[in-house]
Amino acid sequence: MDIIDSHAHLFMEAFDEDYEGVLERARQAGVTRIVNVGLETETNREVLRALAKTTGLHPAVGWHPHEALNFTEACLPELERQLNLPEVVAFGEIGLDYHWGRDYIPAQKKALSRLIELAEGSGKPVIIHCREAWEDFFDLIAPHRASLKEILLHCYSGNLADTKRALDLGCHFSYAGAITFKNSADLRATVPPIPLERLLIETDAPYLAPHPRRGKRNEPALLTYHAEALGQILDLSPAEVAQLTADNARRLFNFTGPGLPIPDLPIQDLLAPDLPTPDLPIQDPLVPGPAKGAQRKSHEDV
Repeated sequence: MDIIDSHAHLFMEAFDEDYEGVLERARQAGVTRIVNVGLETETNREVLRALAKTTGLHPAVGWHPHEALNFTEACLPELERQLNLPEVVAFGEIGLDYHWGRDYIPAQKKALSRLIELAEGSGKPVIIHCREAWEDFFDLIAPHRASLKEILLHCYSGNLADTKRALDLGCHFSYAGAITFKNSADLRATVPPIPLERLLIETDAPYLAPHPRRGKRNEPALLTYHAEALGQILDLSPAEVAQLTADNARRLFNFTGPGLPIPDLPIQDLLAPDLPTPDLPIQDPLVPGPAKGAQRKSHEDV
């Protein structure tokens, strides 16, 4: 029995000083696989380079909506080649973000439309970033739904009405650290209507650290808090949540190759969320504020 982190960004500068420690703590917490998600040309290359040095780290390549102004047709040939690599488990993240990106909404919509076309027929699941843009997202994705394999709504933040529309499209839902926050009642209410086979969990590391570490750097070892929070909502044990979300991730991403080797311990021991993780500050991307350039490369928020 294991845990799978369906979305993280382990190439970011926040991990430069203790990258190996991050992976070892993940292993000790029972995390066997991590989907390492690229954001644009250079970070897509980075998640592919990580394949050579780390087992259990699976690349996804995409184009983040915050990079929409840098997206051109010239970006597509390399992105298409990367997407078609057998090691790449998903296309994303791609999508719309109107919380931070209202100044360039037309560019976001244009980029997403073109990226959806690229995803069609790829046979890879699509990882969607959608924040405060649900109407436009549904309008753009619905005409293409039949030609897309699967859709995963990463760091899900919709309301009950959005959840119903996404369920009608057959989407999967991945919950990040916000599901553990004390003020997350509306988000928690979206969980019960979702079939168990469509639920995943993620860290979105280094962002969105769960309560009680909110505002600190996040990392895959902290995924145990997510399993506990979802278990409370669904009346399941953390071990049951870890197992069902890991099984769902395996079906969605069709992983190949070995995962991180985890200790041969009962799952309840692996799920104890008390590993000594560094107490490093990082701004919560759900809280408006200045760009976090010192903590990342060229992106304001993931």
